[in-house]
Amino acid sequence: MPLRFRAARVAGLMMVAACAALLHAPSVAAAPQAPALDGANDWSCRPTQARPEPVILVHGSGTDVGRSFPLLAPAVRAEGHCVFAANLGAAPGVVDAVSGQTGSSSTGIGPIGAALMGRVVYGVADIDRMAGELAELVRSVRESTGASRVALVGHSTGGTVIRQYLRARGADAVSQVVTLGTPYRGTTWDGLRAGYPDLASLGLGNAQIAAQVFGTPGQQQVVGSPLLNRLNAGGETVPGLRYTAIASRADQVITPQDTALLAAPTAADRNVWLQDGCAGNAAGHSGMLEDPRATAAVLSALAGDQRALPC
Repeated sequence: MPLRFRAARVAGLMMVAACAALLHAPSVAAAPQAPALDGANDWSCRPTQARPEPVILVHGSGTDVGRSFPLLAPAVRAEGHCVFAANLGAAPGVVDAVSGQTGSSSTGIGPIGAALMGRVVYGVADIDRMAGELAELVRSVRESTGASRVALVGHSTGGTVIRQYLRARGADAVSQVVTLGTPYRGTTWDGLRAGYPDLASLGLGNAQIAAQVFGTPGQQQVVGSPLLNRLNAGGETVPGLRYTAIASRADQVITPQDTALLAAPTAADRNVWLQDGCAGNAAGHSGMLEDPRATAAVLSALAGDQRALPC
């Protein structure tokens, strides 16, 4: 690894304590950024009788809607849904990753490194702050489309943001929730050590590596975290909503992998292993967003049908 990148990473680690207050800033309902995205954010779209509820896509940590939903957004729109997505949880950083998938040699310092590299990443702020931003997006979508309720689809941390939004701000405006790779009972982050060997070599534990890669949500979604304890105290789901939880046995970020499934689904809920009926499916944590089987599972959940999933 080039010396300047290693030095930058170590410098970023030294900045963690000084910048912790920034990442744990008070929850403020900011106006989320809804950028151009194929299949999404057409504010002239109006729900139909067949598709009465707009779909809001919620991205994970260290990524944004452009990198998360270039395939899923058009697929959902093609089924007749109005689709919306916004970049949530902006914080300074140098993460060049999609929920754990490295994209450059500068990855790994986490959202603390703005002063070093000048980049902005999303999904790395306090989860309750992002839930407030999601609430603003839901409000805007309902006002624009005239819909009384929306459907929420979240990948990774995006699913936890949805859960916090529902608990803290109510579920009256939501009909159903679909999650992909969301750690309902927390993750041990076991796969991060192999993905970020330089951070592991510094003696950081899994949760510490997650905090560097994913910001505050890395700590907030570890097994036994205060946030997850609060979310799970009344059960993993909110009564009256339909849930679909999609998980992959090839996920190396959310561990153990079955934490991405509901522990006690109701008759209306679904747990979907991508490998059930398709043992060779190799979609990992971020790969679920590009996987035709996972996309079909999302579309089936939104439509409430039992379509066959491709393998």
